[in-house]
Amino acid sequence: MRRIAAALTAGLVALSLAACGNEGTSGTATEVATSEAATAEATAAAHDDADVMLADATIRAKAATDTADGSEMTAIFGVLHNRSDKDVELTGFTTSLGDASYEIHEVVDGMMRQKEGGITVPAGGSHEFKPGSDHLMIMGYAPEIAAGDTVEVTLQFADGSEVLVPDVAVRTMGAGDESYGEDGNLQGHQHGAEHNNGGEHGEHKH
Repeated sequence: MRRIAAALTAGLVALSLAACGNEGTSGTATEVATSEAATAEATAAAHDDADVMLADATIRAKAATDTADGSEMTAIFGVLHNRSDKDVELTGFTTSLGDASYEIHEVVDGMMRQKEGGITVPAGGSHEFKPGSDHLMIMGYAPEIAAGDTVEVTLQFADGSEVLVPDVAVRTMGAGDESYGEDGNLQGHQHGAEHNNGGEHGEHKH
């Protein structure tokens, strides 16, 4: 049975809160910060030790929709490793960004579309999310996602389990780095006009 990083993380957070409660008002800001740092380190260690983990995870930075180069969508990249002895099926994900739409996407013949049926990673295998190929898509999110920030990502699997991926780094990635097309744009996205940037139907940047 695979270990689930999210469950361990929840326990660590609960222990941390209990410790703070027992201290009453005597805890200093330094002690609280130390406790939070220790919890974050333990969470990261739990993820790295889990049977299923997302390595080298990165979110492409984006500007807010009300700016000149703004967009309401971006993508998550990384390598999903399955170190268990059973196949696993990734069916979805969420993030700490909150209110947004989240989909698994693929690129076929230069066309980006939602990947039906999720992604199965065989026992002992891996699956890469990368520009111009399969990726995790964040849509309908208006605020800026700034380079240097970090975001928590929760992976959801067909068996009902979840894996928390802490502190996913947000980095600046030029459109050319993603190689989605000659001009950095990807044609033919099938989500309707509400997901298009700048009112251009079926054309956007990640």
